[in-house]
Amino acid sequence: MAVQYRASKYLEGIGDTGIGTDNHFGEVNLQEVQRVCNTMVSDICRVYGCDDPEKLFPETLIKNNVVKAQMAEWLFTAIDLLNHCCLPLMSSARKTIENLQEEKICDQGTVIELQKKLISKKDEELGLVSQTVQKELKTYSSALQQSCSTALSPKNIASAVKTITKEEDRTKEVVVFGVEEETDECVTTKVSSILEQLDEKPRITGCRRIGQCATGESKKRPIIFSVKSTDIVYQILRKSKRLKDIEGYKTVYISPNRTQEERISRQKLVNELKAKRLSDPSGRYFIRKGEIVKADN
Repeated sequence: MAVQYRASKYLEGIGDTGIGTDNHFGEVNLQEVQRVCNTMVSDICRVYGCDDPEKLFPETLIKNNVVKAQMAEWLFTAIDLLNHCCLPLMSSARKTIENLQEEKICDQGTVIELQKKLISKKDEELGLVSQTVQKELKTYSSALQQSCSTALSPKNIASAVKTITKEEDRTKEVVVFGVEEETDECVTTKVSSILEQLDEKPRITGCRRIGQCATGESKKRPIIFSVKSTDIVYQILRKSKRLKDIEGYKTVYISPNRTQEERISRQKLVNELKAKRLSDPSGRYFIRKGEIVKADN
């Protein structure tokens, strides 16, 4: 059976340009085009007795009881949508993509130029630091030679270098507490499993238990391991708080490799924090940058 129609039936609400009076295709325009398509396809399916638009093939559309005027209106509507909506939108999208590509190329050029300036600036700063260090070393060496001929002996220099190197290595080390200790265990595998919970997969070196071997069921010596840089250490420490909410890792605690003095200072802060929380249960206290801070309500 034929449906009732008139020339402007489907295209009501769509402007002459098809993409809005401001020549832009927005959400409202998209909804109008979708309405036209849905209405027309629904009418076609109803006329041809088809329940699925995917089944509308050329041989299906050859039906004698469909009047030419009806077919003409559908064809006119499809052509209008193509000319005034689809093609202008594709053209606009192409121009937008080209503009974005040009902007990207320009931005990449700017980034490269800034990187060059940054590298140049760093080289300049390193040069200044090198000059200052050389000057200070000469001054220091001269002063020591006058006061003590043995002050800059190879032994003392080696000791100073060893101390500096040890301190630098410490900043790339992480300590893990609360990990069960087992016979013939692979501590590197255990550490990797913990770090995977934090979405971190760094290259681990020097992974080992520290402290005296304990006996009994509750032995949990700390594990110390090294990574490539202090930035990786920072990332691990920043995410380590997540472990308290992960089943199987709630008792695991991660900290930097502190010196003896730092451990004493940290323990003192922790004790003060516990005292604050006991004396003021309604307050929220935490440690930030070596100080106890109360959160704002």
